[in-house]
Amino acid sequence: MNKNKLKLVEKAADYMHAVLGIVCEIVSDGGQGLKLPYYLKAGNLFAECLIEERKCLLMVADELPDGSTLAKRVGEVSGIVGMPVVLVLENMDAVRRRMLITNRTSFIVAGKQAYLPFIGALLTERGMAHEALAEKQSFTPAAQVLLLTHLQKESFEGKNMSEIAKLFPYSVKTVSAAAKELEQAGVCTLDGDNSGKYLHWIPKEEIWEKAYPWLTSPVQEVLYCNRIGLIPEPLRFVTYDKALAEYTFMADFIGEAFAVHKNDDAIKKLKNNGTFNAVEGKYRIELWKYNPALLAKGNMVDALSLALCYKDSDDERVIGELNNLIKKICKV
Repeated sequence: MNKNKLKLVEKAADYMHAVLGIVCEIVSDGGQGLKLPYYLKAGNLFAECLIEERKCLLMVADELPDGSTLAKRVGEVSGIVGMPVVLVLENMDAVRRRMLITNRTSFIVAGKQAYLPFIGALLTERGMAHEALAEKQSFTPAAQVLLLTHLQKESFEGKNMSEIAKLFPYSVKTVSAAAKELEQAGVCTLDGDNSGKYLHWIPKEEIWEKAYPWLTSPVQEVLYCNRIGLIPEPLRFVTYDKALAEYTFMADFIGEAFAVHKNDDAIKKLKNNGTFNAVEGKYRIELWKYNPALLAKGNMVDALSLALCYKDSDDERVIGELNNLIKKICKV
């Protein structure tokens, strides 16, 4: 890879992690083995990567034609390689940006903006935050963890980004981006100057209702297994109906379910070696978007994350019990 382009790819990967709170793993330089027409390959650099475990191809272009031509070329490459193609740029003008978004062409402007429609994300750091949340309509995992921690474990009122970052496996940049999301959702404001930004929250009893449209279930995927001992105990937390019975007056259930972090290396290994399956098993295994350990109460998932697991439930009794639980926590 050209050194400058390699640096741009690495910068884009770092930005993905910092802003979206997810890992963008560069797998290899995919340019050599790609069977592309000369006009699509010449002058462009390609690198295979994994975004949220979704295989993608990053494309760094030497020249930038008009937005419609650029979108067409990216679409052609995607059709040939059979995977999403993400255009990586150092800078981009507003006209090209609008045209790429109109054509749903994925791109990353390193350090400024990421538009990834195949995972439902449009996020910015500078100047377009309203547009980002209007399109995305959900918090990143980091933003959701910050909000749920503030409601259940430790108040972040008046705390700056560095103080908060020390409590999580997140960088100051990730926490700052998450705080901007929370501000746009109307649950807090950011105050301060270049020396530091501080969070000021609306009353606790108003936060849940205000944030609810942006909160999502932490469950990324549900799998099953028959040998729970293969999952190290510190990595698994009681969830689903068992946890519901502990937090509410719902009857206890026979089945067992555990939440794990989808990005944990041990969990990835078990998933890849066939320990889990998508059909049946003695134990229900929920792969969470964020690490349940960050909010857990002992060996059990936290109450508000559990409530969000049932966000789409139509069981009136479950909804009633969870509403009572939420009111108790948020003191509504």
